[in-house]
Order: sequence, then structure tokens, then C-alpha cells
Amino acid sequence: MQEHFETKFLSFTLQMEIAANTYNHRVLTPVIGEGIYLIRDVSNILLLPYGKVRNLMKGFWHSNVFGEDKNKAINFYALIEFYTYFQLRELGVTANEIKKAHSILEKDLRVKYPFALSGIKTDGKSVWYEKLEQLIKVDGKNQLAIREFILEFLHKIEFDDNNLAKRFYPLKDSKLVVVDPKHQFGQPTVTGRNISISVIKKLHEGGESVIDIANLYEIKESQVQHALDYFYKRSA
Repeated sequence: MQEHFETKFLSFTLQMEIAANTYNHRVLTPVIGEGIYLIRDVSNILLLPYGKVRNLMKGFWHSNVFGEDKNKAINFYALIEFYTYFQLRELGVTANEIKKAHSILEKDLRVKYPFALSGIKTDGKSVWYEKLEQLIKVDGKNQLAIREFILEFLHKIEFDDNNLAKRFYPLKDSKLVVVDPKHQFGQPTVTGRNISISVIKKLHEGGESVIDIANLYEIKESQVQHALDYFYKRSA
């Protein structure tokens, strides 16, 4: 079984090598149209303390940051990595374990943003990665895991056919608001419509009712309400 797995793993590695250049070229240099997130944007979208986001941008994720001082920003893939990092921390994995796993995956998979891939999992102590329907402990030893003990936590992320994050849904139990790097510079919008939820908030604060806003944009009242919930009723 071990020999069979190693053969499959070598095949997987070759596939990753072929795809690596395209993937890295795609995400290495953030560009307009693929999401631009300042520190305050990351803090608001992920419900994270501003100071923690700023410190991570200056620290472990500094190589993924562009801009200077208060205008430091990251792209969508780094935003997803921040989300993954803090989800792992909430589930009990230490910062050192997470950073170690990130470095190992970055090297093994030859990608710049390994935490933006769909295979990241945890048992509450360590980081695991799913390869070829096998769960591997990310510690450099390729230990296999029993699936029953693995926690799923990336349900807010939608992945493309290459297992790369393409959309993030910031609301807890709804997909009516989406963060999509292809729309509104990656700022939250009404799902399926290129309507910034910030515009909806401003209209509502200006005295427009939920019904009036829904009629104006030809969307459902529930879409308007969830856009407002993003600002007023959201919880992590």
C-alpha cells in the first residue's frame, strides 16, 4: 500500500510541477480585477482584529503584501490564507504548527498560496492536506490520517476545478453576499449581481427602505436584507 501511494504521490507531484508555473504567475503579482484588500478590508470581511491583520502582514505574510504603510494590501488568495490561518488557530492549532505547515506545502506543492487550496484540514492539533483521496499530515513525514478525526472548516469558500479558492461567503448561514475577486475589486457584493453592498448600506442609511432598494436594483428583499446584515448582524 505504501509503495502504491508513493507511486501515486510521484504522479501527483509531476502534475503539480506542470501546473505550478501557471498558478504562481497567476497569483504572484496582485492586479486590479483579482481583488485588492487593505488591512481594514481584511479586518471587516473576516471579522478579525485590525492589529492582528496588520501584524501578520508585517510578519509571516510580508512577502505577499504590496503597497506601503497604511496602504499595504493583499490579493484574494492571501485573504483566503488569512481566513484559513485564523480558522486553524480557532480550532486549536498553534501558530508555529500553522506556519511550519504553510512552508512545507509551499515547497512541496510549489505554489505561493497553499492555504488557498481546498485540501487543508485539521484534527485540532496539526495541519493535514488531502492528496489523491489520502489525508497526509503536513510535518514532512507524510503520515496518513483516519478521516473520522479530521475537522472540515472551509465551508465558506468556493473552489474552482483546480481546487483553488475563487469565492468567499462572509455571512455565517447565507450565500447571498459574496467576496469575488472578479467583481468590484473583490469587495463584498450581492451574489450573482455586480452590486456593492456598501452602496445598499448607504442608500438605507439615507432613508431608502428595503423594498425601495430591492425595486431599484430588481433584486429580492432578502438579498437587500442580507447585504445589511453583513454590516449590522454578522457574527464570526
